[in-house]
Amino acid sequence: MARQNLIDRRSFIAASGAAVAASSIAPAFADEAPAAPVSPHSWENPPEPITDIAEKKEYDVVIVGGGIAGCAAAEAAARFGASVAVLEQAETPQFRGLENGHIGSTWQKEVRGLNIDPIDASRRLFAWTQQTANYNLIKTWATQSGRIFDYLAGLAAADGFTITTSRGPTAKLGWDKLTDRWRVYETSCCVSPIEGDDGTMFTAGNENIGGVMVRSAESNGAEFICNTRAMQLVGNAADGIKGVIAQDADGKYVEYDAAKGVILACGDIGGNEDMLKMWCPMALRADWCGYGTVNGNIGDGINMGLWAGAATSKSPVSPMVHHFDFGTIMLPVSSFYLSLLSVNRNGKRFCAEMSYEPTMTNARTNTPGNVAWSILDSDYRTIVQRQRPVDYEEKLAGIEDRIAGALENGTMTKADTLEELAEGIGIPVDAFLETVAHYNEICESGVDEEFGVPADFLAPIKTPPFYTCKSAACNLVVPFGLHVDDNSQVCTIDDDPIDGLFAIGNMQGDFFGITYPVICPGISIGRCWTFGQLVGEALAKDTVLTEILQ
Repeated sequence: MARQNLIDRRSFIAASGAAVAASSIAPAFADEAPAAPVSPHSWENPPEPITDIAEKKEYDVVIVGGGIAGCAAAEAAARFGASVAVLEQAETPQFRGLENGHIGSTWQKEVRGLNIDPIDASRRLFAWTQQTANYNLIKTWATQSGRIFDYLAGLAAADGFTITTSRGPTAKLGWDKLTDRWRVYETSCCVSPIEGDDGTMFTAGNENIGGVMVRSAESNGAEFICNTRAMQLVGNAADGIKGVIAQDADGKYVEYDAAKGVILACGDIGGNEDMLKMWCPMALRADWCGYGTVNGNIGDGINMGLWAGAATSKSPVSPMVHHFDFGTIMLPVSSFYLSLLSVNRNGKRFCAEMSYEPTMTNARTNTPGNVAWSILDSDYRTIVQRQRPVDYEEKLAGIEDRIAGALENGTMTKADTLEELAEGIGIPVDAFLETVAHYNEICESGVDEEFGVPADFLAPIKTPPFYTCKSAACNLVVPFGLHVDDNSQVCTIDDDPIDGLFAIGNMQGDFFGITYPVICPGISIGRCWTFGQLVGEALAKDTVLTEILQ
């Protein structure tokens, strides 16, 4: 490595400190040099270069990862005349997620009647990061995603798909009227959704748009090479990146040389426990991982980049942890959909209970014992109607049957008195009764001086029987990639761009910071295809992203 990432160097020193201290009291032998300490972390131990190359192939652009970001880049690069190879470790390209977030599309303006200010959105997104992210990257998404979505929507329409308003819980319809702290822009949509059992929740939207991009890319000559895992980059930060060495399904090493550039689009670090311990231990306190794949999202791109001399994101890791599980995702009286009184194992209220991922789950993972419950009384129809004014009718359809099912499978519990409810979940009765009484006073006054929940989102606990369900925490993805500049070009710790290396999707660092922002629903997927298209087009044209935007 020409230069090691500063964060990693410090962690290396810390990790080896005990070994160094121990060696200082050991006998000294003049004839023996002390053994170099070895870090336990994969990213700090560059492997020996792979030399037994069975075959070399040449392309203009080589993309590592066949997700939304990688396929978007492949579609654009191939459309603008580049020869493209997409290396994907799974059997087929992988598409996840529900909502596609963008600002300023024709559909958004003419069908939805929305006129979202991209600069206002950029300001608030940047503020969410405590100004640790790269504002120019955020602004690029906000100002360019609309026109790029227009193009992709046209491709989808040609394939028979339609664009519809997202009805999922993260869309937060009607929240655009709230104050700055809680306001959510209506940025998300779905591509030809497939209705779930409740008629609203599950879609194959991103599978649809992903398939559209793959077909378009292939029609322009792009090759999708699956069951193939990238292992090392060819080149280094000083000399530039020339290609990728990958291992195919038969175990052979193939070198894919890239005349115009390599794009890393190989996902987040949610499947790498060592990286989570180092950069995002909070994610390990989630109840489950929602988007895991076999051998996927394990930080391959970070390893390859650091081994070549790149730096990790300068903005902090930003876990996307939502408060749902398979038992509550179809149950719109859970904290995934509603703001409900939440208590910890001590029977105490501990946060603003807005259904505002991931701020509530962030609070839950820091409670005593990492456990909490949401409380609901029998007047839930009123609560749903007040908190979900746009779509309450569809949320309440068949609700009694769904509650009965949740009680039967143990997702929810029910009691005729608050005392019995507390005893049932094993929390102190007196403390819980005191919490409920004080919370009801807050509801009656309409002013939450403790946590600032708006009046319409306060849900008094008065009418028996009473219900509770655990506040779940699902780790979806953990965006933390490589340090990039305004062109999404990977940089060293000294901010020098590395020739021939780019990162997009969750490999793109410096876009999010500290926590995942839900003020623009669908932004995670939206930045994938936005930067995928922009970087793919730029490389095909032998230039960089900022140049094609001028």
